[in-house]
Amino acid sequence: MPKILRDLLPSILTGPTTRKTINSAVRVAALAATFVSLTSCGVGRRSPSEPVFSCDDVSGTYDATFSNSCGGSGSGPVVIAQVGCSFSGLIPGFGGGTIAGQINGRSASFTLFFSAPCSGSATGTATVGRNAISGTFAGGATGFGCCNPVSGSFVMRR
Repeated sequence: MPKILRDLLPSILTGPTTRKTINSAVRVAALAATFVSLTSCGVGRRSPSEPVFSCDDVSGTYDATFSNSCGGSGSGPVVIAQVGCSFSGLIPGFGGGTIAGQINGRSASFTLFFSAPCSGSATGTATVGRNAISGTFAGGATGFGCCNPVSGSFVMRR
């Protein structure tokens, strides 16, 4: 260390333990900076590259009622599974069809897939609430006694 610099520094920093003390201080500062950096990025919560989910949990079994533009109506169970903001479900009470879609906040978009004797699909939108989901759909179904085009509405309650 140059003599001029040594004269300006307090004696505690220029003694024989200076290098060890400074190395320890640098390590502690580096560790603290790493900790602050990692926690500000959300380590333990989510990383910056993970999407922030803004959707309610809609998984579960619902009692559903529906009506359509062809004069059909009914009620029955609907079972929904969810991963992230994507959901899919079985509609055993309405002939065994399925549903799949996406949730965004309190809204959902989905596709209904009709099963035998009808084939086809309908797309729709829904409002997602804490204990109920309601929405409308429109599409087409082909097959004996099936309605094309078809539109309708539904309400599902937990």
